[in-house]
Amino acid sequence: MDCRNQLHESMKKTFDDCYAISLAKNHDYAGNEDPFANFRTSTAVGVPVERGIMVRMMDKVSRINRLIDNEAQVKDESLMDTCNDLINYAAILKAYLEAKNE
Repeated sequence: MDCRNQLHESMKKTFDDCYAISLAKNHDYAGNEDPFANFRTSTAVGVPVERGIMVRMMDKVSRINRLIDNEAQVKDESLMDTCNDLINYAAILKAYLEAKNE
């Protein structure tokens, strides 16, 4: 039974959009050999991968907080784009933790 409502339709579109963004960015940043390669660079300065991802998430939270009250000056980094980035970082952290625990 399909009982999606406006919220669920929006969430599905968001997740689909975030997945597409993730595919493109992962290709640009890491390629196929190690999908977490970009995040592992944090270890070069003594920051564990999990914390490195969290720092990126906190950057997005700070930006969201700022954009709620102020118009973005960088037009391709809107409030909605930043929300998608935060969703992707949360998913990346989850995937990294799953991979680490395998």
